[in-house]
Amino acid sequence: MVRTKVKSKQKKGELVAASKDASRDVLPRTGMGLGATFVDSASKFLAGYGKVLGPAIVLIVAGFFIVYFLTQSKASGEVAFKNKIDRAAMVEKLPELKTGMEVVIAESEEEEQLVAYANYRFGTRAYALLSHPYKADELKDVIGILGGAADRINALEDAANDAWVRHLNGLQAKLKADLEFLEKPENKKLLPWDHHSKADKPAAKEVDGGNPIVVFETAVGTLRIELFEDEAPNAVKHFVSLCDEGYYNRSDGGTLSFSNSFNPTGPFKGATVISAGKQGRPVGVELKKPTTAKEGDDVDTVAENNPYQIDYQGSTTQPFNVGSIALSRDADDPSRARGEFFVVIETSPALGQNFLPLGRVLDGEQGINVARRLHQAEIYYTYVEQKRKTTKYVPKVYYDGWPVPMDKRTEVPKPVRFSEVKVEVVPADSKLNPIVVIELEKGDIVIELFEDACPNTVANLINLIEEGFFNSECEFYRIEGTASDIAEIYKAQGARIIQGGFAQAGSREGYDYGIRNEAVDNPKYKAAGLGNSRGTIAMARTSDLDSASTEFFINLKDWPDWDKEQSPYCAFGEVIYGIELAALVQKDDAIKGAKVIRKRDHKYVPQVKYKEGGGWVEKKAVELPKPLGLK
Repeated sequence: MVRTKVKSKQKKGELVAASKDASRDVLPRTGMGLGATFVDSASKFLAGYGKVLGPAIVLIVAGFFIVYFLTQSKASGEVAFKNKIDRAAMVEKLPELKTGMEVVIAESEEEEQLVAYANYRFGTRAYALLSHPYKADELKDVIGILGGAADRINALEDAANDAWVRHLNGLQAKLKADLEFLEKPENKKLLPWDHHSKADKPAAKEVDGGNPIVVFETAVGTLRIELFEDEAPNAVKHFVSLCDEGYYNRSDGGTLSFSNSFNPTGPFKGATVISAGKQGRPVGVELKKPTTAKEGDDVDTVAENNPYQIDYQGSTTQPFNVGSIALSRDADDPSRARGEFFVVIETSPALGQNFLPLGRVLDGEQGINVARRLHQAEIYYTYVEQKRKTTKYVPKVYYDGWPVPMDKRTEVPKPVRFSEVKVEVVPADSKLNPIVVIELEKGDIVIELFEDACPNTVANLINLIEEGFFNSECEFYRIEGTASDIAEIYKAQGARIIQGGFAQAGSREGYDYGIRNEAVDNPKYKAAGLGNSRGTIAMARTSDLDSASTEFFINLKDWPDWDKEQSPYCAFGEVIYGIELAALVQKDDAIKGAKVIRKRDHKYVPQVKYKEGGGWVEKKAVELPKPLGLK
């Protein structure tokens, strides 16, 4: 008979030791002797101390949960009180702020971190609520609030709060400098200082050959800057005009980057520079009140940015030294600049690799000391101390949305279609290339033409435009590829072009001709490195290399297949504005018209070969009927 049950002799409540457990004999037979030893020892330990350990473990677990819930409750209470501090700070008037913040600061006295946070919010919010133009009593009041808040935080002797203390002390120092400036007898006549105030600027001294000097009156002293006019004439005209019209008045100097430890990469690597001019008031820009201003408030108005750009310029021979100044590059177009500039406090090789000096701070160490203190210092006003007699300080500028430079105006030019721009005629020997506009329903595509390398092809297109060829019945009748995003364009296989003109050119009387392919046996074409790259315009043709006449295409990606030596397509221009628009063109989109907006002072008549026979001759003029509504 086989026993299936073993009656245990264990007393009620007694723990069984492994040595008395028949089942332990299984362990050696399975090769787990060490496991048996461990189980045996654990069983003996529990048999001896289990009655004590059980309650102890329960107490430990209970204690853990009590501490956890107390910690969570405290954290929740801190968050709730911080919210209370924030609500007290978010008022719109200084007296209300003082009343509310004094209450919450008093309530937070038992918790140091809350004390620090409440005082920091008090100081920064008081600074934000300061009226502009300044009111002397209010200015002194906020200076006191900042100082008191910094002292109370500092008294806590917690290094974690040092950054808050430095920030509050910096704001207080700035306002003290402002107060000192405003309380000077010679400046009191300017009060209240606002956008209506006019500084008592001396007249500019005119000299025969010296460099221009501009002066910045700031909250930390006078900064005089000499500008390198011979090496960067247009940029200097731009800078002088901004100073003269008050673009930098009432703007702050802000630190653009600190040092290598904070700025290990990028164009300012290893340098310390202080920038200014992110905001200002260019002549002709409609000034708008801040969004927090109420109707009828007499507050400073600001312009968001300078409405134009210039080609980036600076000295190519002067090195960057302490005290050098340079224009910042436009974030949207690094080849251009606007009104922002920087002063070099510590130089580095990266500056010379990315920027060009425009001038230097004068007055030796005294001037450098003023420059070092410019961080967040207010610029009260600027003026031109010295300029050249023979220079007219009117720069060539690109107004936003305009691809061609023009003389700076006292008013921002009215936005118009480029086809409405008056044609600019430059000397015949000028190096400036012609510029033409292809006008679409959705906007304009502006193209620069490479006349020196492809004179006959350029003459042909300009001749067609001036005769009005593209002003009716022309369209983009052939589209290769569909992608519009540049990354998607290059991911896709095949060419990406838009081709336009008059698809049946032979049916238009007078245009049954071909022009010579200037991509073939043309040293100037090769020397210029021309080819069918993204943005270029090229002439369409048949298998006959010299059959191009009235049809063109625009490349939206590099396509070297069009540049094969035996059968190249002549790329004779490049899109300088509207390449994104070109990518949106669809099949059969109409060409509304075309216009020349810059050309050289000579006739544009190409040499052509007519299909009816004969050799190369000057193209005959064609009189086309003007479409209705076109003058």
